Amino acid sequence: MSSPRIIAKAPGIQIASTRITRSLPLVLLAIVAPLALLRASELPRLPSGLDPRAQTYAEQQKLPYLDEPYVSNAPEDLGDGLPVGALTGPGTEQAIKALLNDDKAGKYSNLDSVLLWKDGRLIFEMYNRRGRVDGPHYTMSITKTLTSITLARAIQLGLLRINDLDKPVISFMPQIDRSKIRPGVETITLRDALSMKSGLRFPDKNFARALGGKYQRQKFFQALFENTEPVTPGKKQYRYTGTDPSLIMMIVDILAPGTARDFIAREVAGKVGAVYHWDNQPCGLPKCGAGSSFTARSLLKFGIMLIQGGRYGNEQLLSADYLKLVMSSQQGEGYFYHFHNRQKKAAGRRVHMISGIGAGGQYMAAFPALNVVAVATAHNKGKIGLPLQAILEHLVPLFMK
Repeated sequence: MSSPRIIAKAPGIQIASTRITRSLPLVLLAIVAPLALLRASELPRLPSGLDPRAQTYAEQQKLPYLDEPYVSNAPEDLGDGLPVGALTGPGTEQAIKALLNDDKAGKYSNLDSVLLWKDGRLIFEMYNRRGRVDGPHYTMSITKTLTSITLARAIQLGLLRINDLDKPVISFMPQIDRSKIRPGVETITLRDALSMKSGLRFPDKNFARALGGKYQRQKFFQALFENTEPVTPGKKQYRYTGTDPSLIMMIVDILAPGTARDFIAREVAGKVGAVYHWDNQPCGLPKCGAGSSFTARSLLKFGIMLIQGGRYGNEQLLSADYLKLVMSSQQGEGYFYHFHNRQKKAAGRRVHMISGIGAGGQYMAAFPALNVVAVATAHNKGKIGLPLQAILEHLVPLFMK
């Protein structure tokens, strides 16, 4: 039987500690001593009757705010494949209090969740406002990152090879009529698409979306390839779009048994027990620019794979060679393989971060040198960087030696 849960609680602040072992009482006592000991409430969950798989972006807007934040420095073991531990190092109490005070003051706008993993264990879990442990949260452009992870799984399974990244995308599309495509389309490689450098250019930003309502799958790309401006080396410059990740998803859809949606359910999300909702594009493929929603714990599992070279649990799920490309710091700062590769500052020092980032403040961030993964979700209006600011100001410094 697990030990009783103990919390320290002040007005508007709840810090829960679970699974206390004989090796920790003195440390935990130091954390909770200044505050009264009370019985903890349960992890916040979706209202009864709501299906997590039906939590679209629109449905998530209807969720009521939590009455107060739920914060645990010893997260509960839910049997979901995430080993748990405790965040109890020097400065922990002050860091958590400062995070909660800043969040209450609105410093980070509308923060919904913050999770922290270190050295193999989930050690910190916070939910506020619309955050729910079982509620998928929209990820926005982390959907692009998850598309890249889907490709990494396909490579690991042998559906294509790492050297295939330098092959033209149309070499994987047997239904494309090459006699009708615009000049230069034949030069676009997977690596180009993974770097947002396909060079595809259309009359306006809604052109591709409009075509998706008329054409399905490869016929959709046939129409794109016929209507793009000629693709030249000068056009193959970085431009952040949803079309390039859709090229990647199309290739997975062609190579995988069944459809890309089936492949994600079986070989990506299904492999880690992810709780999610993922919309389709009008062209029939899963959305790639934005359009997926995952629970914070599910996103954490994908972040853990980055740190562990594609492994999760006892299985190599993603191509190790592909992950080496993603995680490399040698390419400088930028957006590579649908991941943000950045140098950030915490506690006055620089720290290397590899992250999926989504509008509104969504983060799935790995800090390789610290062996730390952090996830944050929010529903900010703009202010995309504030949830990461919360992590860098209060949590990452705990591990900067």
